[in-house]
Amino acid sequence: MILVSVVSVPLTVGYLGGERYGAWVTIASVLTFLSITDLGLAASLTNALGKAQAEDAHDRGQRYVSSAFLMLSLIAFVILILASTLAPRIAAFLFPNLQSSLAQAEIIPAVMIALSIFALNLPFLVNTRVLAAHQESALANLWNIAGSLGNLAALLAVIWFRGGLPWLVFGCFGLGLAANITCSIWLFGFHKPWLRPKLASVDPALVKNLFSDGWKFFVIGIGWMVNWQTDNMVISHFLGAAQVTPYAVTFSLFAMATGLQTLAYPSLWPAYTEAFAQGDYAWIRQTLRSNFKFSFFSSIAIVGVLTIFGSEIIRLWAGAAAVPPFSVILWMALRRLMLSTLLVGSCLLNATGHLKGMTIYGTITAVLNLTLSILLAKTYGITGVIAATVIAFAVANYIPTFLEVRSVLRKCSLHK
Repeated sequence: MILVSVVSVPLTVGYLGGERYGAWVTIASVLTFLSITDLGLAASLTNALGKAQAEDAHDRGQRYVSSAFLMLSLIAFVILILASTLAPRIAAFLFPNLQSSLAQAEIIPAVMIALSIFALNLPFLVNTRVLAAHQESALANLWNIAGSLGNLAALLAVIWFRGGLPWLVFGCFGLGLAANITCSIWLFGFHKPWLRPKLASVDPALVKNLFSDGWKFFVIGIGWMVNWQTDNMVISHFLGAAQVTPYAVTFSLFAMATGLQTLAYPSLWPAYTEAFAQGDYAWIRQTLRSNFKFSFFSSIAIVGVLTIFGSEIIRLWAGAAAVPPFSVILWMALRRLMLSTLLVGSCLLNATGHLKGMTIYGTITAVLNLTLSILLAKTYGITGVIAATVIAFAVANYIPTFLEVRSVLRKCSLHK
């Protein structure tokens, strides 16, 4: 939620200070990156449920939900074991340059708590996928809003009681977990009890089906996470946690430029899948064109305002220490403009199962981006990191994505 970000960023920066806030943002980035550990099962479940919904195969949908829930629970168990043994090493790798003794004392328990809550959240990824497949993304958004407001309440409580970084991690991520558990109880206990996960309904054949697309989503997910979530980790490791603050604050500000597209993505994905399964190609073409136009023009308007007034907005919002060089703002603007339309194309490709191309050029983009980020960070600081992301996407990802989208639309035209 934009409102939560608007309120939480200045409060957290002011309370934790530059270095501890940078550590907090880096931990959050690590958790986002670790979302790939679902092995693509959640994304694969979206397509499977969309097809089952289009074919009125409710029993198959229930078996898919049960199979995905079990697999995600097993993955969560493995992560919990690894987190209990590797948290100190992970903290040492991510934060080798912490200066504050307080930050040094807090970082290991904070990492341990974050990893544990992340693992416990994994099985509940099925909640939003089930709601989206049944064209009820608005309900999923309401639950996400409830979790975000809970996170904000926890943040305010930690600040009020002067809690440390581990308490902030526990409160914020823990409230999100509580919201997901409550959503699952409501969804499978009252709203759609016929889809309730059951051990007896786990189907090895459907597990195999989920993994057959899941590995492709997994590879694509690795690419996206490297391209969009490793910047903070690179900055923290090579430039120090304090340098994460201006970068992360600017990133949060410019995220508003693609907020509407991000909200629409979970709804459009299953809608495209169902339309593709039913052969409604005219609707797909019309929706894609409309979404592209809306995404481009709405984003360029917001990005224009943020580019002109961004430095002053950040100064008033999060303080002078969070203001980045203007070059970072310019590169961040280019990043968001590119992402606004890239989301349009990738949504169609994901929903219709055209995954092979994205696994190839997504991997190339990720390798190029990470390599350039490390090299340019040492010379140009945080400006080099964001420039590396934009260059890598422009060279290796943007054009191939829309060439493949055009190929999909051409195939649809042949089936008029």
